[in-house]
Amino acid sequence: MSGSPGETFVDHLMAAMPSPEARLRLAAALIPYEGCTVYLPAGSKATRRVRAAHHMLAHGRSGPDAAEAIRQRFGVSRRTAERDVKAARKLS
Repeated sequence: MSGSPGETFVDHLMAAMPSPEARLRLAAALIPYEGCTVYLPAGSKATRRVRAAHHMLAHGRSGPDAAEAIRQRFGVSRRTAERDVKAARKLS
């Protein structure tokens, strides 16, 4: 088994491929990402937005400013961003 978590991840991906041709296609697709860190989010998008809003509010951002930042950062509607800020306030 390989050393780094990234190498182990790639090893698992390769093992999951059903044929040698599929492994070659996967290897070709992964070449541009060699040496890069790839972020695989573990939580839902909504949970991440609410957590981000909570941190913004905890660090002194106003509700409207936090909602605008959420809207821009995550590419959601203003209504969704405002709902996320409201949910973040309930966490406190």
